[in-house]
Amino acid sequence: MTWRPSALIEEGLANLGASAFRSALLLVVCAAAFGGLAYLELRQGMELTGFARDFRESGAYVAIASVPGGGISGTRCESLNGTPGVVAAGAWRSTGQATFRTAPGVLFQAADVTPGILRVWDPGQPLGTGPGLVVGPAMAGELGLRAGLIAAVEGDEPISVSGVGDFSKRNPQAARWALSPVSPAGSFQECWVEFEPGDFEAGREALPARFASGSEEPAVRPYRRSDEFTRDPAAEWASRPQKWGWIAVPGGLFGFGLVSAWFRRAEAGLYLAMGTSRAQLALMGAAESWPLVAAAWCLGFSYAVAAQSLRSADPTIEILRHAAITSGSAALLALAVMPWAGALVARGSIASLLKDR
Repeated sequence: MTWRPSALIEEGLANLGASAFRSALLLVVCAAAFGGLAYLELRQGMELTGFARDFRESGAYVAIASVPGGGISGTRCESLNGTPGVVAAGAWRSTGQATFRTAPGVLFQAADVTPGILRVWDPGQPLGTGPGLVVGPAMAGELGLRAGLIAAVEGDEPISVSGVGDFSKRNPQAARWALSPVSPAGSFQECWVEFEPGDFEAGREALPARFASGSEEPAVRPYRRSDEFTRDPAAEWASRPQKWGWIAVPGGLFGFGLVSAWFRRAEAGLYLAMGTSRAQLALMGAAESWPLVAAAWCLGFSYAVAAQSLRSADPTIEILRHAAITSGSAALLALAVMPWAGALVARGSIASLLKDR
């Protein structure tokens, strides 16, 4: 018997609808496999992305330059802003202690700061852009201050509060500080510089030469010591085991297909008795399995995205892309290998296959 390709496709689709249970079982198994692979990619990707974000927000790429006895040039420090690889840079110097009329006898640290250092200490909001004090959160809570109010300093004219900084991650000791934005002219105690992650090491090594003057050698230290964080997100992502799932998952599904085809070997015997070749059996198997695999990937990937969104934040576009590529590659390989399961089972004599009816 000679089969037309269209007839083989129709026969495969008919077989697909002939056994609702078998088709539903294969759909569920494939959806679970593709969805599980995508979910592992999404979960690890978002976990590493969150760690890298928290690591950076905690000041991992901030370097502090100082000279014994004070003497860092504020102008040189502020001029780093706009340099390739530098996120923000600024300097500060202590001006002693201050007392406010609303809290007599309570001392707060006062300091002059250049505008750039406020972007290092609190990158989440613009501070120091207007005239007036910038105060730490603890100080604001004790004195009942907020942006726009007037702070009355003992022995000085009242001054407006331009903002309340959140310095908990970058400089928690500034929580009770009153910061006065000033011109970068003159000397300061420290210069804080935040670099882009890829420029941190080279930028930190170049800082001593930038601030070298006279006989004093500038000291540069990282805000966060490297031994505080031992994880390497890039290395973890590169070595993740599920990245090879695009090979392992189709292999497992092919094994499941072989088992399913083994229970249908009598049907394969009938087709062979009618003159059907094994290549034609594979084409018939493609018509039967491809719709299930395609539907399973759509269901599995959608479920993985929904599960990850419910578990934590919505996945980023980059992580979604990785999950789609890994699970999609598994689906494409499954499309290529699963149609051959029936052809491989249809081996031996036709009589032996037919006896299993």
